[in-house]
Amino acid sequence: MAKSKSKSRKKATRSRSTTRRTRARRAAQSPSRASKGKSRRGSARRGAEVEAWAKRARGLWERLPPQRRLDIASVALLVLVALSALALVMPQAPGLAWWRRVLLTVFGWAGTVSGLGFLTWAGLAWLLRHRQWLPVPNAGRGVGAALLTLSASGIAAGLAAARHADPLAAGGVLGNGLARGLVHALGPWAASILAGAAVVLGLSLFLDRPVVWFFGWMGRLMRGAARVRAWLAKHWPTRPQQAEARLTSRAPGDGRPRVIAQPWPPGAAQPITPQPARPWRLPDPARILNPPSPTQAEETIDYERARIIEETLAEFGAPVQVVEILRGPTVTLFGVVPDYVETRSGKVTKVRVNKIVALADDLALALAAKRIRIQAPVPGRGYIGIEVPNETPRLVPLRRVIESPAFRRLNSPLGLALGEDVAGRAVVADLRRMPHLLIAGATGSGKSVALNSILVTFLLFNTPDQLRLILIDPKRVELTAYQNIPHLLAPVITDPEAATDALKWVLQEMDRRYQRMARARVRHLEAYNQRVPPEERLPYLVVMIDELADLMMLAPTETERAITRLAQLARATGIHVILATQRPSVDVVTGLIKANFPARIAFAVASSVDSRVILDRPGAERLLGKGDMLFLPPDAAEPIRVQGAYVSDEEIRRVVQHWRAQLGLEATDMPAGVRTAPIPLRSQEPTELKPEAPRDPLWDQAVTLVRQEGKASISLLQRRLRIGYTRAARLIEQMEAEGIVGPPQAGTGVRRVQVPAEENRAEPPAEAPA
Repeated sequence: MAKSKSKSRKKATRSRSTTRRTRARRAAQSPSRASKGKSRRGSARRGAEVEAWAKRARGLWERLPPQRRLDIASVALLVLVALSALALVMPQAPGLAWWRRVLLTVFGWAGTVSGLGFLTWAGLAWLLRHRQWLPVPNAGRGVGAALLTLSASGIAAGLAAARHADPLAAGGVLGNGLARGLVHALGPWAASILAGAAVVLGLSLFLDRPVVWFFGWMGRLMRGAARVRAWLAKHWPTRPQQAEARLTSRAPGDGRPRVIAQPWPPGAAQPITPQPARPWRLPDPARILNPPSPTQAEETIDYERARIIEETLAEFGAPVQVVEILRGPTVTLFGVVPDYVETRSGKVTKVRVNKIVALADDLALALAAKRIRIQAPVPGRGYIGIEVPNETPRLVPLRRVIESPAFRRLNSPLGLALGEDVAGRAVVADLRRMPHLLIAGATGSGKSVALNSILVTFLLFNTPDQLRLILIDPKRVELTAYQNIPHLLAPVITDPEAATDALKWVLQEMDRRYQRMARARVRHLEAYNQRVPPEERLPYLVVMIDELADLMMLAPTETERAITRLAQLARATGIHVILATQRPSVDVVTGLIKANFPARIAFAVASSVDSRVILDRPGAERLLGKGDMLFLPPDAAEPIRVQGAYVSDEEIRRVVQHWRAQLGLEATDMPAGVRTAPIPLRSQEPTELKPEAPRDPLWDQAVTLVRQEGKASISLLQRRLRIGYTRAARLIEQMEAEGIVGPPQAGTGVRRVQVPAEENRAEPPAEAPA
């Protein structure tokens, strides 16, 4: 009994302590509960006050006359339109900047502009309702205006996506969602039909006209345009100068034809009489290059791949959202934004970029792709780029890149049409600004095709008076197809020993050009050509080496010294170097060469070590080959993935035959006059002549020419005899050595013709003594 009583006392004591703790906890929680009750009562009171104010305002509005209500609404609409237009044009104030972001994010530029236009019409129609200048808004016109605004946003977003532009900037979230939803559900053709029907219906409702009237109005508009064209053709006929379009070519920088004629010197009062020599005719790219084939989009596959990417990364604990899809010729770029995940401690954090990059192989397995390249992040964009190879890659014809607006805006004689990026945009560059280019890649990766596309682009837009080439091809495979064209200073060099001597001659030519520019007091070739007469202008000189490794194995020190000095100093003289190699090792592409070649192109290589040798970073080992490359511009921090432009053997043959035909050469043999014009492949100064050098076959013809003209210059012999620069310089120097011509005049380089001493001794004097 005593034990049971003690147990009952203990239980009673525990129950009392538990009750005390419960009461204390409730007492501690009672202030928060009281505050919550007060906050609920306060919010209810504020809601009642707002509702009361709303009822009062509604009552005041209803008591106003209908005319005053229209005036207030019209003024409010016009003020809203004015503030919106001010925010779009000058968003300096914080409030205006916020309102601009809201408008462009929701509607885009197309929807914002069209919506503001309809609001302006409504405000002016209500404000000027007594004049009846504008139709009064009603329910039908309002529905039509809303339908046209939505159609404008959707169509703008669809067109921007088709042109690989930013659909959110064009149509906003509203238009982009509408366009993507329709295309995903119905396809592009059905979506286009629905968009056209929405525009016709919106115009019909807004103009309060039947749909048949709209089609009749379109027919009348087309007939009126035809009558205007006929009237213009009758009163403003085509100019007669257009009949000379056979000798014109399309300039790459603008759309106007450029007549090939003798240029005038700057500041001359009268034009210089052109020489009777036949002018060079540039080839027509439309006849030389094959037309590009139309491309077909595979949007269904892209959306399916986007779903697989999101699901795969979510399974590995790295959820993302695909925000943009850009389809290129070889790969498709999926722009993903990291999502948020919850940690074990309950904290919500964002997925790290390194975690997504580490899952590249898992993504390749899920997508059944050959290789996947992840760019984290994409420069200038707020997302990570996942580049997935297309199932059916397409070629990028050279003609498509040349006809692109980017290449036309380049407007450079040494423009490079490289190809298209992952978004399908043309990638072009200017060799003058690089000013040299290094190309490397494994065998069969597309390196030779890139060299051919560069050469064909040069030959399409430059005459031999504007550009000269030195081609070095130790492999004797690719560059020999350009034999016998007038742009060559010498036949294609295939001997590595002769190539080394040719580089030494280019160094001497560079020094000679610097001396001429110093005498003319200019700093670069463009300024020199503007100051001197046309016959003394110097052409650009491009040295292209197909395989650098062969030269480095034969004479590594001399080759590296010559290439390094050219890369350091030759830019101002108009001399540019393009190197290509299929062995990107440190003994071929040395540190000195890399330091002076900031512009580089890397094709597919075997390992990341080779990629680091070319680009100083990995990435080229994940390329797909067949023209897939990484282009590193000199002013960019990250390389650009490009599918190289493709030029066929038939297109190369056409452009070569075009230039050979102007030399009167249809066969592949070099004519005698051109074959004997090699670059001096010995280590002597360009002006130094050996006494035992044989007389040039064109010597007599050149002497007769300069005597008839009364003056002599290198460019005169080039134009009249159709020979290269080196050969003409040799002839002039031989004439000076034999006393036929005098020294060059300061600033112009033109020489006066003198009577040779042998003729003075052979002929009797004019006044002999009796």
